[in-house]
Parts: sequence; structure tokens; C-alpha cells
Amino acid sequence: MKKTFAAIVKRTEAWDHSKEAHEQEGFEHHAAFVARLDADNFIAMAGLMQPSEDVLFVFFADSEEEVRARMAEDPWQQDGHAKLVRVEEVTFRIGAPQPQAG
Repeated sequence: MKKTFAAIVKRTEAWDHSKEAHEQEGFEHHAAFVARLDADNFIAMAGLMQPSEDVLFVFFADSEEEVRARMAEDPWQQDGHAKLVRVEEVTFRIGAPQPQAG
């Protein structure tokens, strides 16, 4: 059975804060990567944290190592736009996202 993990990704010095996310270099490749995670039911949700501009992800995975390995494939992680800084297993008690069969 899949476990639920929360992860925090920080935007790095390569991020151009004068531009929106969709205007950043490599956005198309990053968006395609995230779409694959969504299609695989690996990603449950993601959102921009305010005011830090960190991104919170919730994943369904077998292990923390799986989360780290899959996120290492992100073009923005590879080109230095973003950095995965924290991954922890979480147990939601209210409003818990559930992995879908598939």
C-alpha cells in the first residue's frame, strides 16, 4: 500500500522572481514532468506557499527514496531552478488524499 509524503521544494537563485512560473526557462519540460507524475497518480496535490514561494507537494509513494528519485528527474531540479529540501511521511487525520486504484 502506498504511503503519503509531503515535500517542500525551494526556488533557488536561478529563479527569476520578475517572471511568473510559466515564463521561467524550461517551464514546458517541467510542466510535462509534473503532468506525468499526476497521470501516474504519484502526485496528490501541490501548491505555492505564501509568502515564502516554496512549493508544497503531497505524494503517494512506497518510500521517501522513491519520492527523492522521482523528483530528481524534474528538469527544474536538474537545471537548478528548484531544490527539493524536505521529504517526510505524513499521516493525515482529516481531509486525507487517497491514492486511486490504477
